[in-house]
Amino acid sequence: MEAFIKYVLVSTSCLSVFYSGYLIYQRKELRLKYLRYFLLASVALSLIIPLSPFRINVDLTSDRKMNELITEDNIKIIPINQSMASDGISQETGRNLNFADSLKILYFSIFVLLMLRLIKHLIRINNLFQHSEKIRTGKLMILKNEKINNPFSFFSFVFIPRNLTGDYYMDIIKHESVHASQYHSVDLIIVELLSAVMWFNPLIWMIKRSVQSVHEYLADEGVLNAGTDKLRYQALLINQVAEESLICLSSGFNNSLIKKRMIMMNKIKSNAGSKLSILTLLPLAAVLFFAGACVNGQTRTGEGNLSISPKVNYLYRWAYNPLSVTLPSGSAIQADNGEIKKVNGEIFIVPEREGDLRISSSANGSEFNQSFTVVALPNPKFIIGGEILELGQKTTVNKLTQNRDLRVFYRKDIQPVFDVSEYRIIYNRNEYDEQTFEVTGNKISDKEIDIIRNGLKNGKKVVIDYLKLKYPDGTFMNHGVFFIEE
Repeated sequence: MEAFIKYVLVSTSCLSVFYSGYLIYQRKELRLKYLRYFLLASVALSLIIPLSPFRINVDLTSDRKMNELITEDNIKIIPINQSMASDGISQETGRNLNFADSLKILYFSIFVLLMLRLIKHLIRINNLFQHSEKIRTGKLMILKNEKINNPFSFFSFVFIPRNLTGDYYMDIIKHESVHASQYHSVDLIIVELLSAVMWFNPLIWMIKRSVQSVHEYLADEGVLNAGTDKLRYQALLINQVAEESLICLSSGFNNSLIKKRMIMMNKIKSNAGSKLSILTLLPLAAVLFFAGACVNGQTRTGEGNLSISPKVNYLYRWAYNPLSVTLPSGSAIQADNGEIKKVNGEIFIVPEREGDLRISSSANGSEFNQSFTVVALPNPKFIIGGEILELGQKTTVNKLTQNRDLRVFYRKDIQPVFDVSEYRIIYNRNEYDEQTFEVTGNKISDKEIDIIRNGLKNGKKVVIDYLKLKYPDGTFMNHGVFFIEE
């Protein structure tokens, strides 16, 4: 999925650059077929350039993060239990996943709607074909139907109103025969598919209109070159201006660019453009091929090497240690101490033992090994009542009521794979009577709040003690004590 998204974005960027060049190019070029070639070549190159295998490795910054090429196939993916992850990973990852998933759903929903629209138009053309009177004229198939108000063509099929006759009939046939002979329907289908894939880019809709306009200019040029009187033909356009386009895939005799078409008709004969002007594409293509190679170099750096570096000074035992990784395609990565996990596109190593840790990989017949040092986690703090507290500090029952979680806390850059699993509430009913309430989990329920309030009556001392941190290997550590006030 990531590769597809990257391809679409790079292709869209290329298309935007090419179309910007077209807007400049069309002001000087009056050879209409070259305008069409420029647009079609722009579309083709925009689809090809992102597939280029060429790469140029460029370091954008001296301390640039390594590009990640690890996939679900070459590392061990382990879903992270939300109850084990601390706030930094569990909440942030959930937000990122939800946002990314929402964007994907939005993109593909609109893509499907546009594809259904395309299919609908194809079905409509087929229905008109099935219920029309058919007349073969050379390579054209003329279809007459009373449901057709505006003439249009689709490949070699020309659809016209049943009652259309006279000179206008012949002019329309000439017009549509140009569309058919130059295969304008192929252009339209390609642009429709492209607009469904790149619907988010406003330039794609401008390209679509430009392609349709050039088609009409070419058809008008063909009609006039066949000897049709210009004034009579322009009068025909004016008479048809109130009609609407029937189908997006068709080349219609009428469209909303009547004024521009008439202006273009007056310029056709004065065309003196250079045949070499189409070569304007070459420098644009060269620049985009270079840019594409740079993008490929950024995403494929280390094709023959593996590079791993921790994003913290040490690797901590039983914690999510983020890694920057560059991995050649087709290789796998593994660790001899702990597990490698992938969370929302980021790579983490979770060591199981203190001491040495070695990450290894094999690719292209060569072995790669890199060693790291694993240290114990520092002394923890705890989030109690919404505050970060050290052992022996105080909180209030009101804060506990507003923030019911008891969580372990180290530093923002240290995310442990464990959390508080048990705790005790202790208070003295009198000098010799200590009451202890054991609680499983890390939540403070209404029951525990009532116990705390009852213990605070008459100035009795109440503490939260024996906060148990249970490690993944089954061992645990007890911590305390925190005092509670009214």
